[in-house]
Amino acid sequence: MKKLNKYLPLVLFILFYLLILGSCMFYFLRGKTLANPQYLYLLILWLLVTIWGIILKTGGEVTVKYPLPVGEKLSLDLITILSKYFSLTCVSISLFFAILALARPQKEGKTQPPPTQGIDIMLTLDVSASMNMPDFIAEKAQKAEDLYNRMAAAKETVENFISARTSDRIGLVVFSGAAMLQCPLTLDYFALKEYLGYVYVDMLAGVSGTAIGDAIAVSTQHLKEGIAKSKIIILVTDGENNSGTVDPIAAAKAAAAYGIKVYTILMAGKVSNLPMNIPYRDQLIASYQENTPKMVEAKITLKEISDITGASAYVATDTAGLNDIYAQINVLEKTVYQEVKKLNYEDAYQNLVWLALLFALLAFLGGKFIFIKIP
Repeated sequence: MKKLNKYLPLVLFILFYLLILGSCMFYFLRGKTLANPQYLYLLILWLLVTIWGIILKTGGEVTVKYPLPVGEKLSLDLITILSKYFSLTCVSISLFFAILALARPQKEGKTQPPPTQGIDIMLTLDVSASMNMPDFIAEKAQKAEDLYNRMAAAKETVENFISARTSDRIGLVVFSGAAMLQCPLTLDYFALKEYLGYVYVDMLAGVSGTAIGDAIAVSTQHLKEGIAKSKIIILVTDGENNSGTVDPIAAAKAAAAYGIKVYTILMAGKVSNLPMNIPYRDQLIASYQENTPKMVEAKITLKEISDITGASAYVATDTAGLNDIYAQINVLEKTVYQEVKKLNYEDAYQNLVWLALLFALLAFLGGKFIFIKIP
């Protein structure tokens, strides 16, 4: 019983020591991944060496021949244990932290995966002078002269369409007698709406007419290299092709060869949408009758373009109908991308290295200057 009481402080010290190191291991490795987990097997060797060092250090009963009388026994209280095992403990702790550092704990940082669904969409918008025809009601128009403007109605509904999408890359092409990329394919819908805000009638100075073929060709050029399985062009125009260098049917066939569908929307408008108090109302009504054959021809051409590419052709006569058309396009099939989870790691072993060096230094200083052995 006396022997048990004699070694009880040493046993409690060892248990407390292992508890502290276990807590440190949990703290430094929690939520971390290990680049070299195989080094943790060294902890088994570390434990055996530590136990063997304690056994050698203890060496049975502790006796001191000098300066105490011969045979005088030294009690194993906590102060005695601390002085006797200080250097051994510090070396053991230093090796413990060094082994954890060798395992190389790392913080795991996940990058945002690409969208799981989405299609590539090019919005292709007619900005020719005829888009000023005041036969569409644009509810969000800011200027009085735009209240019944085709362009204002087109921009309003395009903005609504963009707001309804979540994981599609969308770009913007504008055209009149020539075509121009206004905004490349992007997931930044805020920036896309900013570019849309800068679109206005006759913005392509020096060219006139309606170059539908050129518009499809430019849109196709910026869509064909996309990774999405589904790629579409939404072409909004209010007239027939009468300008440009590319034939619309040839452009449609080229788009179809790249697997691109061309959805066409004819902004037809109607006489009943014309406000009663606008200037030159009678002349505008007369122009409707004059342009009826051209609108019919435009409708036939646009339908042929859509048929070639496996899409649909629509005719919009008011803003509500235009919104309905975009709602139908909104239910298109989604492309499922292969989700690639990219991980980057940040090393988190530096503190362990510093702790290992600190306890190694304490072991040296303790043995040389604090707990000095008496020969």
